[in-house]
Amino acid sequence: MQYELLDLVRPEHVLIDLKVSDAREAIQAMCDVLARSGYVQPEFAEDVWEREQEFPTGLPTSPLAVAIPHADPTHVVRTALCIGILRDPVEFAQMGSDGSVKLEVRLLFLLAIKEREKQVKMIQQLMEIIQRPNLLERLAMAREAAEVIEWIRGVVS
Repeated sequence: MQYELLDLVRPEHVLIDLKVSDAREAIQAMCDVLARSGYVQPEFAEDVWEREQEFPTGLPTSPLAVAIPHADPTHVVRTALCIGILRDPVEFAQMGSDGSVKLEVRLLFLLAIKEREKQVKMIQQLMEIIQRPNLLERLAMAREAAEVIEWIRGVVS
């Protein structure tokens, strides 16, 4: 089965006004939501954090930096996307850096992909979204999950 990004966006996986103190807490909160709804095993959060340390996922997009944390499918039960809109930015290392370049990230797109071969397509679809400054601004101001899904649908459908 070939997934489209919209197939993966569920209202219960859109976290708005998420209050966290750092990147690790943001990843943990998002993975906890996916674990409670049966999409990942609890160990997935540690997988994502470990991968983030080795291969940072922060992107210097404009006007808001985003991160797309993900990990190997070892602890993924069902493919999912969790969107985190943070109340206050947290530091993520920039993708392609040795970890020393830090970005203040407000939007997170956490991928939990069961089938490794589908990861590239999902990231490509995410790139379509995050390269749209107006959409990033709107997402950061969202007040409900339905708005977020509707705005993403307008871009990828």
